[in-house]
Amino acid sequence: MAEEQIDILNSDGTPAGYSRGRTEVHAKGLWHRTVHIWAFDKNGKILFQLRSHLKENNPCLLDTSCAGHISAGDGSRNAGVRELSEEMGITRRPEDLEYLFEATHENILNNGTYFDNEYYDTYKIVLTDEEAKHLVPQPGEVDDFIWMTREEFLTLHAQAPEKFVDHPKDYKWIQSIQITQK
Repeated sequence: MAEEQIDILNSDGTPAGYSRGRTEVHAKGLWHRTVHIWAFDKNGKILFQLRSHLKENNPCLLDTSCAGHISAGDGSRNAGVRELSEEMGITRRPEDLEYLFEATHENILNNGTYFDNEYYDTYKIVLTDEEAKHLVPQPGEVDDFIWMTREEFLTLHAQAPEKFVDHPKDYKWIQSIQITQK
């Protein structure tokens, strides 16, 4: 299977005009795009994924509901739909994703051998009761899903931030939202 190709960005987020394989992107710290999706249930609980213990980066940490790279030539909404299907077993349309914001992330992992420089688009989705009951974690990507209220997240994150993948802008957004029960 050919390695996923990813469009490269300049450090200011503009397209650089070429693509590279995922391995090279992270070995050289090339800027690229990813997508984050935060899933909620109808009562406002937030879905966190427990990253697989097999993951190269941040194994066994709590993370966004689902996330992934945007393949070369693709857009963030289409990538989001693909990630929902792959990581959670959810089938949705691009227009079902509610755009929230763009953020940047710079991180050096794995003893300085993996450079993650990305711009990411963040989306929200509300799952149906049926979807929320029948989530399917992708083996090798996700070990489990954990539902938390906003308050449970804020308390756990304050007490044990090391249990979470570091996404400051995402967490600031969660802190600022008002959850409404349906």
